[in-house]
Amino acid sequence: MLKPGDLVEVIAPASRCSEDDLSTLRCLLTSWNLECIIEKDIFGDDLLCANNDENRFNLLKKALFRKETKAIICARGGYGSMRLIPNLLKLSPPQTPKFFIGMSDITALNLFFQQQWGWSCIHGALNSIKYSNASIQAVKAMLFGEVSTVEFNGVPMNAHAETDNIIEATMTGGNLCLIQSSIGSAWQMDARNKIVLLEEIGERGYRIDRMLEQLIQSKILDGALAIFIGDMIGGNEPNGDSKIEPVLERFAETCEIPVARFHGVGHGHTNFPVPLGTNVSLQLGSNIRCTCSTN
Repeated sequence: MLKPGDLVEVIAPASRCSEDDLSTLRCLLTSWNLECIIEKDIFGDDLLCANNDENRFNLLKKALFRKETKAIICARGGYGSMRLIPNLLKLSPPQTPKFFIGMSDITALNLFFQQQWGWSCIHGALNSIKYSNASIQAVKAMLFGEVSTVEFNGVPMNAHAETDNIIEATMTGGNLCLIQSSIGSAWQMDARNKIVLLEEIGERGYRIDRMLEQLIQSKILDGALAIFIGDMIGGNEPNGDSKIEPVLERFAETCEIPVARFHGVGHGHTNFPVPLGTNVSLQLGSNIRCTCSTN
């Protein structure tokens, strides 16, 4: 748990955010009475990312091993996290785990830290310009230990989810595109005996279907206990319609494990944080409730 006066660090392991967003994030953390480190060279010249691979990795490594800090907050997602993993594989984990907060492209790092280092991570973001105040306050409550659990109410998407049952497990996953990208890599998602979170933004129905189909054919979901589908934002067809919901419904019907739908997790204005790698209790049936431990 954090407490007032603790030191936290903001990094950009993927894409660059705006200077306004970075300044707003610093002000937010300062308003919580936290001391905030943002390195002067957080941004630099690169073809696609916030900085070149070497600098982004060095800043990530410095944040991971800086003994004084208790939390690492990713400024945004975008693209580039997976490019840092070959060098991360060469490191041994620090003696003391830290809060690690990020989502979207940061899914690559979340999966790595969970599976290689045994860390729990927070699938969430601290962007008070983009996300609702309730979402931001939920992250704060989690960081400062004001809550011991968080709950999400959902609806069943297949018959397996409609059957009264309780699944006790941990949760993994995150952004669907990044989970697809993990296939065949050193950080490939390990879904065995876990609940899998899937969320996405800006992908049309056929692309969502393609990614889900690859998860099935690659057998990356084999051994999973349930699937937690968060928000799938945007992705309308050229005529303004969306095929995402029927795609998800067809996917759910083909699954031999419970699939449930939850809103308020993902890239929407309401974006509640989800602890990954902690104990989860998933109550199935007509009224689904997912209770996640925050530590």
